[in-house]
Amino acid sequence: MKILKNKLIYLVPIVALLIIGLLSLAFSPAYNPKPKEMPIAIVNLDKGIEIQGKSQNIGKSFIDKLQSTKDFTEKVKLIEVKDERELTSGFKDLKYYGALVIPETFTSDATSAMRKEIQTAKKAEGEQKAKAFQTDIQQKIASGTLAPAQAQVIIQEMKTKQAKMLEANKDLLKPIDVKQGELKVMINQGASTQGAQITDTILSNLTTKLNDTIASQAVTQLDKANVSVSAKSMNQIMYPVNVDHTVMNKIHDHQAMGNAPMLFFTPIWLGSLLSSVLLYFAFRGSNIVPKRERFIASLFQIIAASVTAIIGGFGGVWFITSVLGFDMPDTFSVSIYISIAMFGFIMLILGLMSWLGMPALPLFMLALFFSMQLLTLPKQMLPEFYQDHLFDWNPFKIYGDGIRQLIYLGHELEFNIPMQMYLGLGIFGVIAIILAAVIRPHKEK
Repeated sequence: MKILKNKLIYLVPIVALLIIGLLSLAFSPAYNPKPKEMPIAIVNLDKGIEIQGKSQNIGKSFIDKLQSTKDFTEKVKLIEVKDERELTSGFKDLKYYGALVIPETFTSDATSAMRKEIQTAKKAEGEQKAKAFQTDIQQKIASGTLAPAQAQVIIQEMKTKQAKMLEANKDLLKPIDVKQGELKVMINQGASTQGAQITDTILSNLTTKLNDTIASQAVTQLDKANVSVSAKSMNQIMYPVNVDHTVMNKIHDHQAMGNAPMLFFTPIWLGSLLSSVLLYFAFRGSNIVPKRERFIASLFQIIAASVTAIIGGFGGVWFITSVLGFDMPDTFSVSIYISIAMFGFIMLILGLMSWLGMPALPLFMLALFFSMQLLTLPKQMLPEFYQDHLFDWNPFKIYGDGIRQLIYLGHELEFNIPMQMYLGLGIFGVIAIILAAVIRPHKEK
């Protein structure tokens, strides 16, 4: 049969295999994502306490232990922040996915139940010893074993000794108000849904571990002091820490569960791609030969791209919000942002197509597939190659950051890095389109 003599029929399975392999490679970051050095802020305001000349600061000891634990430092990158005000700024700038705040009185409050029990027991023990001492002195005086004058000397010596002991242990004798140590866990949900979930799990495990450690140490101290406690007091000792859980930049209902960067990117990119192809063929199909006319036609291409971007940005946001019901906090700002982004993308695609022609299209499709994971996964869950060579400069990821800032992080529309990138793409495209129209030879068909 003639069809069997055509070499293309034998290339079909090879091409299919190559496409499957290439696209599988593009989505490889999603196969087995593992968190590595997840940025978590920590604010340690704990002032600690001093008992009998020895200082104790649970907050500092806990942080030092975490930073010296290899398994922990491989998964988490602790960023020490001085106060909660700095935290808020860092959350908006995507510096960390969550934070742990340790207040000034944490050590004092978390150990208060244990110290109260020891104080009460020691006080009762001291009173019992003093009472027994007085009884013994009185019995000796009554039996004639001890003269009253000698008894007065012994009593005075004992009072002096007790005064010195009270001075040395005055910290232990201060009234203790039993409280739980308060920890504040803050999750930056708007920064990344997956990043926030992982961070929440990490911080929940840390606070549980810290509670168990303090409780275990308290039991050890009570055992050493030979102090027995009631069931009610034991409950306070076993749960010395209370955790206040706060979600920052909360993702609301009808906000795509935090996936707006991805959902708002694919339609815009493919719309820009199709618009660029149509503008490219509109120019080519006009069969314009004179350079002056080609220059004017290129200007009309740029104007058409601008109009398309504006209609696409505002029309797309209207459709997503009004028809699909997406909860958009500031539709005007997002519409402006998407319109500018779409113009930059069209200029980039059309500028390259003006010189490379249709062979440029596969490059743009590959760029799309190899960049999609950058919009869905946190940087710390991507393979090292993506982190080192693709993440920071990738224009699609930068576009996604801009969308995330406007929708989830409360940013206002500003001339930031994404906007600067679109300006650069626009300038590149305008220059490339005009130069291609004027310089490249064009023959009448």
